[in-house]
Amino acid sequence: FEQEFDRLIVASGHFSVPHVPSFEGIDKFNGRVMHSHDFRNAREFTGQKILLIGSSYSAEDVALQLFKFGAERVTISYRTNKMGFHWPDKIHEVPLLTKIDGKTCHFKDGTSADYDAIILCTGYQHHFPFMPSELALPNGNIYNLPNLYRNLQWYGVTDGKKDASGRLFYIGMQDQFYTFTMFMMQGLWIANVIKGLHVTPDREECVKDIEKMYAANADLTDCTKQIYGQTEYVLQLAADLGYTEKLDCAE
Repeated sequence: FEQEFDRLIVASGHFSVPHVPSFEGIDKFNGRVMHSHDFRNAREFTGQKILLIGSSYSAEDVALQLFKFGAERVTISYRTNKMGFHWPDKIHEVPLLTKIDGKTCHFKDGTSADYDAIILCTGYQHHFPFMPSELALPNGNIYNLPNLYRNLQWYGVTDGKKDASGRLFYIGMQDQFYTFTMFMMQGLWIANVIKGLHVTPDREECVKDIEKMYAANADLTDCTKQIYGQTEYVLQLAADLGYTEKLDCAE
């Protein structure tokens, strides 16, 4: 079955295909290994010693659920920075896992400990098997994306990509604080562009804006800057459309 369309909106999300990093010895770990995508019931781990890899929302949520339902010990292994919360006594943070020997996990600071299970809280990959490679959004859970004007309308800027004459859109593909508020504004923006109610700049100006926004990722170094950065982004979409309802949850 084939059908032709004038526009394409890719709205398949990016929280379904897990990112699974490799660690020396993990294939021979004498215990359970899973991704947080498959975490369903913390009671499965009652009385066990659990190692979480990752230091973002998933690790925070899973760690507290494991503590609540009686895990003996929860260790969070971070790559760059610890979350630094005032954790309960049974939760603590250590630098990145370096290798595994049986049930013994070794960390970058030279410490080691035995665990019953490892849960990978390591995020997800963009996955668009239905898209040709030259039109597929590259991997990267960041706040301002390459090739997308307003993080929505496709322009083939990076190597190996090509344009789609403004007829291709991706929605909801960046890292997120606003979620549904942002999705709503993105949907309105795309609908207005397709209907001709909002006219975007020419390609040259769009590409300049894409490059400017992508470079701004370097300044989003903590959650406060990230929240305010995404606030500005959502308000920019609203300004493009003349949308006047209050959206700024930063207040």
